[in-house]
Amino acid sequence: MDFEGEGDRTFNTEEVRQLVEELVNSSLSTAVYTHSKVTTWQATIVENTLKRLAALNKPFKYVVTCMISQNTGGATHTAHTCFWDAETDGFTKYRFENGTMVCLTTVYGMGI
Repeated sequence: MDFEGEGDRTFNTEEVRQLVEELVNSSLSTAVYTHSKVTTWQATIVENTLKRLAALNKPFKYVVTCMISQNTGGATHTAHTCFWDAETDGFTKYRFENGTMVCLTTVYGMGI
């Protein structure tokens, strides 16, 4: 596998966040929370995110998570911790919210 330039060896948080934002918004921008559709939305977001990340052809392994819940006005708390190379690895997250749902998508990129 050929990778272009030294900058390709550092996880680009902003580039990946923009990619995730575009994919989540295209899937959910007009959606109304429907419990029976959540699994499909999550799979679509995760699979399309991984496809787009792979197309970047950068030396990373990726983990993508997507949580969708009904927007009832309650709080959602998440936490994570990672033991990795801070010089190359990283993560980004994108929160989408409308009147009926909240979606939190997270991408972790670990250099290989």
